[in-house]
Order: sequence, then structure tokens, then C-alpha cells
Amino acid sequence: MATPMHRLIARRQAEANKQHVRCQKCLEFGHWTYECTGKRKYLHRPSRTAELKKALKEKENRLLLQQRTFFPPHVYQHWRNQCRKKDQEKKG
Repeated sequence: MATPMHRLIARRQAEANKQHVRCQKCLEFGHWTYECTGKRKYLHRPSRTAELKKALKEKENRLLLQQRTFFPPHVYQHWRNQCRKKDQEKKG
């Protein structure tokens, strides 16, 4: 059970550490969210789908770079053209 003295000490420590606290509403330092008088700021973040697509594309590019180092460029280009033709045949 917290005594009034413990509450006072905790309050003083919280006030001293406020400079390291970031408000979740306005994203400024120095105050708690319940003390905020500012407006809410919109923080743009990409969707999970966009993140997954980006990671998939990066993985695909890494694989392509590995294949390019393994095959001479003309062999790689021929192989890629063959893959595209097969994909078009499947679609059409």
C-alpha cells in the first residue's frame, strides 16, 4: 500500500523524467497524453500488405542478382524470355 510520502516521491520522479516522455497524441516530448493541449498528429505508416509486397520484391531481386552472377547475361535473358512466354501461354 502506497503511503502519501510514496505518492509524493513518485510524483516528483515523474515530473523530473517528463523531458524523456513522448506524448502519444501530439508526438511532442515533455508531457503526458492526458496533459496534452495540442492537436492529434497523423503519422503515415505503410500498410502491412505494402510491407509484405516490398519484402517479397526485395527477396525476388536478391534471387535475380544471384542468378545473374551465376549465369552469363545472355543466358539469363534467354531464360527470362522463356519464362515470360510460358506465363503468357498459361494466361492466354
